[in-house]
Amino acid sequence: MSKAWFALAVAFALAACEETETPIPEMPTYAMHVRPIFSLRCTKCHGAGGTLNPALNPDGTPSGVGAPVTCYLTNYEDQGDCSDAGIAANACKRGAHYCATPAGDPPISLIEYFVVILSQGEGGMPPPPEPEVSARDKEVIRRWLLNPVP
Repeated sequence: MSKAWFALAVAFALAACEETETPIPEMPTYAMHVRPIFSLRCTKCHGAGGTLNPALNPDGTPSGVGAPVTCYLTNYEDQGDCSDAGIAANACKRGAHYCATPAGDPPISLIEYFVVILSQGEGGMPPPPEPEVSARDKEVIRRWLLNPVP
């Protein structure tokens, strides 16, 4: 009987040690829920050091992907001069809010299209060799895009 109790105790101890995934918030915010995902998965290319950086190969050499053209995901708001003249002079750094704002017909945001909808094989972000964004993180981002608050 003591072996059975020991086995039961070990099973409970192991269950208590297992990491439980935190629930997906109904209304995620950029600061609390989305920025940590971007910091881990996106800002290496989209805004680290205040610049848009080219993707790297596993050995650290530049890949053929090149630098992104927009979306400084380290910031929620745009930075710099985002008037037409500022954009033409490369003085504007479009933040996460801009990149989360739907445009076009049908209206879709850059983040929704490149992170949530497309897989890596279809040109989604981040490009290989980086691992694809998890289904859980995509769902957090998808929910945030419904109401992209800071």
